[in-house]
Amino acid sequence: MSAKAQTHSPPAPTGRWHRSEAGTIIAVLLVSVVILASLVVADRVFGIDYYDLVRDPNAIARNPGYFGIVSNIGVILWIVGAAAALQAFAATFDAGTTALRRTLLAGGLFSTLMGIDDFLMLHEAVATMGIPEEVVLVPHMILLGALCYCAYTVRAATPRLLLVASVLSMGLSFAADMAPIHVGGATFVEEAFKLIGILFLTSYLVAISHQALRHGGASRRPAIR
Repeated sequence: MSAKAQTHSPPAPTGRWHRSEAGTIIAVLLVSVVILASLVVADRVFGIDYYDLVRDPNAIARNPGYFGIVSNIGVILWIVGAAAALQAFAATFDAGTTALRRTLLAGGLFSTLMGIDDFLMLHEAVATMGIPEEVVLVPHMILLGALCYCAYTVRAATPRLLLVASVLSMGLSFAADMAPIHVGGATFVEEAFKLIGILFLTSYLVAISHQALRHGGASRRPAIR
């Protein structure tokens, strides 16, 4: 190993108890306790069998495993995009408030909300209370608008066509959902445009996340020999 490499490669600490490690372990245990305690409360207080909360819905209903598979793929893609964007946003904290980091935050929050909504069917559940679906989707539209605005400010340096294609596809999916048309294949068209939109958005978020990490971390990357 050269002297230069030794100069720029600080020795890695070994056998030490790091505060960040301890904090993570405590946080994991606390979250686990909260989730498990919730199962007990649901079972003992509300009469909801914990068995119904820990098993796969298809297994409980004795449905084939492929039921809802495209919906589940969509949820996975939403969360992949959200995780990539929010991780890149957090990892580039030292870069300060930049247009790209604002785009990552807006995109990560939008993708998170959409993933949770799709997973738990939130806006459908709220809509059954008599609230118009258009009103329920206001937070989604606000975050999407924020993402588009932030993305516009960095359009020259990012793969903007991916986001344009995503917004267009999701808009067509929403239009197909709202249209008073009840013909064979209408649901397929709606879901097809939605899946394409999710794929384009996930690709966009992963691409700009990689871009942010590559440029934001290049100057601080330790030398490894």
